Amino acid sequence: MAEDSSSAVCRAFIASDFVLFASPVIMGFTSALLKQAHDKLIPTLLPYIGVYRDECHHVPRYEKYPRFGLLLEKGKDTDDEDVGIIADIYRQDAYNFHSTLCLAKLTSDPVDEVANEINGLQRLSSG
Repeated sequence: MAEDSSSAVCRAFIASDFVLFASPVIMGFTSALLKQAHDKLIPTLLPYIGVYRDECHHVPRYEKYPRFGLLLEKGKDTDDEDVGIIADIYRQDAYNFHSTLCLAKLTSDPVDEVANEINGLQRLSSG
């Protein structure tokens, strides 16, 4: 089996306060590359299932998980419903990782606005 950077990615993920997932929207969802990267995070959870808010989710392996952010680049065929569905999926996925989705933005949003929101998240976690 070929070695990859999975263990380094998991260590960096757990050591982070905030992780920004960024992807173009392709055929109504994020790219396969982001899906592959995201799947590498699964070992940060235990293989056991617990009930949280009346839903079945993985049991956490660590005490703290980073908050999630999402930055999407709309394609020509991407509409607001697609973006909403993707954000809802990542919101639920963040919950599975015992975290929250605290940012969902588009690359078409003003850069200053996106940067200010990310910087605001950093101020919240340090203060």
